[in-house]
Amino acid sequence: MKIIVYTDVHANKYALQELQKTDDYKNADLRVFLGDAVMMCPYPNECLNSIWLCGDVFLMGNHDSYAAYGLPEQEYPFFKADKREHQKYMRSKIKTEYLEKLKTMPKEYKTEIDGITFYFTHYAWEDDKLVMDDPDEPDAPSQNTAKLFDNIDADYIIFGHNHKPSIFDYNNKHFICVGSLGMKYPGNYVVLQLDDKKVNVITKKLEFNVERLKQDMLKENYPRANGYSKWFNQE
Repeated sequence: MKIIVYTDVHANKYALQELQKTDDYKNADLRVFLGDAVMMCPYPNECLNSIWLCGDVFLMGNHDSYAAYGLPEQEYPFFKADKREHQKYMRSKIKTEYLEKLKTMPKEYKTEIDGITFYFTHYAWEDDKLVMDDPDEPDAPSQNTAKLFDNIDADYIIFGHNHKPSIFDYNNKHFICVGSLGMKYPGNYVVLQLDDKKVNVITKKLEFNVERLKQDMLKENYPRANGYSKWFNQE
């Protein structure tokens, strides 16, 4: 059995389109999207519609929650004025019916295959609308992050949110942070290949038309477009 997992598309239609062209995507028995379809890049409706049309498991991310419900008051102290304006602008771009549909997206997906339990989520949730603080930011997730999932009973815990990919073990559990597909260049995704009760975790890199994406962002000139476009120049 083959499972493909991707996350943090962040309205980057170019990365999503390239992923959907791959044999990994086309031949997967199960496709799981871990959330954050929207914000940052300029194509939220296209990405939401595409993921839903393909029938992938769609889990809510924190930015999907911000879009669906608005920015929680608890987040205001951590969002500078331009970041709040970015959230407001992007939310206004999303179709009303998509905002309503986002509210119905689950926050976790759990399945057992050949006696192995897999738990998928965007991140550890603090409550209905907020995820926990990331103890490893800006570094790749480590055992500090794993402790947030102490209450989860699963062999494999697969999550996103932190855009840097990471694979590690903690307390007899296997942790996989997939890394961002849409806000890193090249993008990241993971393939889980199950064979005879063994799991082979394969990390993948994906190239897309990053220069065209940056041009689109700067042309639209929405709040934080310039700053977010520079993320693709970072390690």
